[in-house]
Amino acid sequence: MMKKAWGSVWVSLLLVGILGLMGCGQKTETKKEGADSKQSAKQEAKADAGKGKKTFVMVPKVVMPYYEPCFEGFKDAAAKYGAEVEYLPPNEMKLPLQVKVIEDLIARKVDGIAISALDDIGLKQVINDAMAAGIKVVTFDAPAPSSNALSYIGTINEAAGAAAAEEMIKTMGGEGELAILQGGLVSSNLNQRFEGFKKTIETKAPNIKIVAREDTEGKIDTTVAKVEALLQVHPNLKAFFGVSATDAPGAAIVIEEQKKVGKILIGGFDDTPDTLSAIRKGTVSFALAQQTYKMGWLSVVKLCEAIEGKTIEKEINTGLLVVTKENVDSYMSEMKANVEKSDAAK
Repeated sequence: MMKKAWGSVWVSLLLVGILGLMGCGQKTETKKEGADSKQSAKQEAKADAGKGKKTFVMVPKVVMPYYEPCFEGFKDAAAKYGAEVEYLPPNEMKLPLQVKVIEDLIARKVDGIAISALDDIGLKQVINDAMAAGIKVVTFDAPAPSSNALSYIGTINEAAGAAAAEEMIKTMGGEGELAILQGGLVSSNLNQRFEGFKKTIETKAPNIKIVAREDTEGKIDTTVAKVEALLQVHPNLKAFFGVSATDAPGAAIVIEEQKKVGKILIGGFDDTPDTLSAIRKGTVSFALAQQTYKMGWLSVVKLCEAIEGKTIEKEINTGLLVVTKENVDSYMSEMKANVEKSDAAK
């Protein structure tokens, strides 16, 4: 009897030690002996499969193809680090809807949230409420610097706007009339991007004149209507630049319909499927691709580190690259390989 009792104690101690070593959702396995315990072992294994896993939720601004590679990176990192993930985009780009999503997640007591902030001040309180409830929050793609979010993971937007302007200057040959399209005029990330773009145009290409800046509301149909109107009001317009993801593909629709491909130039941000298709056709000259897959991947990594009690960087620049006809079919595989390579090197 004494041997059996001591055996039970040692097994219990061993299990406690193993559980103490578990990281962000890592699983452990234990073996049971005896033919009569096989069924019980299977049931326990099934129950233990999700034990210790953290639940992380990605909250983008709205349903949009741009966010698909973000979530792909989020899922892939979660599979590696043993976390459960969800994707909860609002149906419209409206602040109250994004606030409501976060409030619901606080009520559910999830472990971590990665949010692309639609509005800094408008999200400050609900992000702070989540942090106060013990939920780790990082921002990706668009920051909320006024809040207590642990980190911003994404493009440094003013620098990105400057880089886009450099490419636009080359595309336009340093002169001509240019119209700006922007999907929402309240998002801090888009405004920072525009400011970087505008400053660079003014200082490096004084012969390029920005004749308009239109709010396209992040919608293709609105973009199409705005582009058609701009072409009527500004008959000498040489180019459009799209600050947000839906702008370049929306402009491309009009330019193709009016048979002005090559006459009216288009540059933009983000590698949505429609933008990539337009680059292949030659309708869009270039797009600045943010490293969206990397944003999603690092969001999981940093949420895990925060849960483990590590201090994470307040700002993480994921970088960007220029997509043209020359690299449109190869840049994404290279981007993913670089992310996984750098993660493996840690």
